[in-house]
Amino acid sequence: MKSLSILTVLLATSLSFAAPPLTEVTPDVRAEVIEDIAELLEDMYVIPETAVEVREMLHANLAAGHYDEDVQPAAFAAALTRDMYELTGDKHLRVSFGPDGGTVRRRVVKGVPDGDAGDPKVVVRKVEEPIGHGEDEPGTRSDGGVFDGVTGIPEAKVLPGNVGYVDIRLFVPRALQEEAAVKAMETVAGADALIFDLRSCAGGSPDMVHLITSYLYPPEPMHLITYHRARSEPDSAYTLAEIPGTRRPDVPVYLLVSPFTGSGCEEFSYNLKHHGRAELIGETTGGAGHGGAVHAIAAGFSAFIPDFRPVHPRTGGGWEGVGVIPTTECSSERAHLLAHKMALEGILDEGGVEQGRAEELADLIRGLEEDLARADEPVVVDLDALAEYAGTYEYRFITLEDDGLHLQRTGGPKLKMVPTDEPDSFTLKMVPQARIRFERGPDGTIVALHVLGMRGEWEITKRQE
Repeated sequence: MKSLSILTVLLATSLSFAAPPLTEVTPDVRAEVIEDIAELLEDMYVIPETAVEVREMLHANLAAGHYDEDVQPAAFAAALTRDMYELTGDKHLRVSFGPDGGTVRRRVVKGVPDGDAGDPKVVVRKVEEPIGHGEDEPGTRSDGGVFDGVTGIPEAKVLPGNVGYVDIRLFVPRALQEEAAVKAMETVAGADALIFDLRSCAGGSPDMVHLITSYLYPPEPMHLITYHRARSEPDSAYTLAEIPGTRRPDVPVYLLVSPFTGSGCEEFSYNLKHHGRAELIGETTGGAGHGGAVHAIAAGFSAFIPDFRPVHPRTGGGWEGVGVIPTTECSSERAHLLAHKMALEGILDEGGVEQGRAEELADLIRGLEEDLARADEPVVVDLDALAEYAGTYEYRFITLEDDGLHLQRTGGPKLKMVPTDEPDSFTLKMVPQARIRFERGPDGTIVALHVLGMRGEWEITKRQE
């Protein structure tokens, strides 16, 4: 599986592609971008009938002048994404703009008939405008460079009571970070239970999903999931017969999930849940089931086009639009405490634990129960002090709720914001590496929102009246 399955991190500018320094979207650019999207949808979108509806909608909106006021590239990309999401509910189908250079080529669709009239059309992609960087031949990598410089597994350790903990933020392709994944699994190889933290996991590559999954099963390949495509035969994924390191087919497994958990991280969760291999603790995941790839289109824009959908052999379905429902529901903020407690209780209940260790486990469980009780205490929030930040910032929305501020982007999850020590600056509860700051005008009022993207650039969205 070379296709990328990733829910674009919704607080970032997404991907970046080499392009002229476009500063204003002209009518010609609007038409060219929409035509490129329409061709890609016709060529490969996973639901052909939906592709027709989206194409017709985009062309109708263009003709009606619906996008005439979206002259800023990022705003135009967001408007297209918004309209496509409202029609389809597909959280992967989106348009981005990135003027700082990138790693894929412009791909132009050329239809080539195969066989007699009426036979299915075979599409050959002619590659033009070669650009790129890195060890791979330019334009050949399916990830479009989104994983460059990203740490997929920032932490693996053993918690008190001999419970392994692996924090997965992205399932980075094996070709890029297999060594790191193997090292993480070896770190927890001797644990009596395993916790995988997917609460900040936005997606990733299926081949890494299948590698890590294989550590939790015997060597005999087991059918995990089948990928169905619109215009080609389905193909199936299995656990791997050979992996580096130690398998743990019998160790209890707990997964921490949240509304931010998306795409490839949902595949990992869905597979383990419905094969009866893991307990899922937290909140229902994002529901981004369709997978696909990034394609550079006109004027420095890019489009993520879903071209396959996963179907599980036991359920006959997937998680698109509905998410993966946890087996134990709780707030995602307290899921790690609850999972640790459940893991220790499972070890203790298994029996055969010598008395000294049993007493240690019981003490740890009592401590976690106290931590959970404190976590349940209401947080006092100065809502009046936060009210000035709430509002609409083009395609981003800041809302004020009882527990504080939340950030949401079109089609994305609502993410709890956390103040930092800097004035007008925040991070995210589930994504602590995020950086968010508000800009004030000459009169001291909030006029814009700045979000630090995945590749180190600040994206600015202006506050709407």
